[in-house]
Amino acid sequence: MKTPSELQVIIDELEHEIAKLRDENESLWFLLEELEKSNVADPRYKKQFEEAFGRMRQMTLMTINKAEEA
Repeated sequence: MKTPSELQVIIDELEHEIAKLRDENESLWFLLEELEKSNVADPRYKKQFEEAFGRMRQMTLMTINKAEEA
């Protein structure tokens, strides 16, 4: 059984992770809203969008999942 101080450390770590995920979520929603406002179909910007989305996909793949999430 864990001590109250050990549990508090776990709670603090989880709260930090939640804050990080909320920030990431807000950033992604902002990005989606901006993409909706922009003219994605314009061929002049196609290469830039493809590169940006490629980087986003790569960052997602590089994210380390914990063993139980795999």
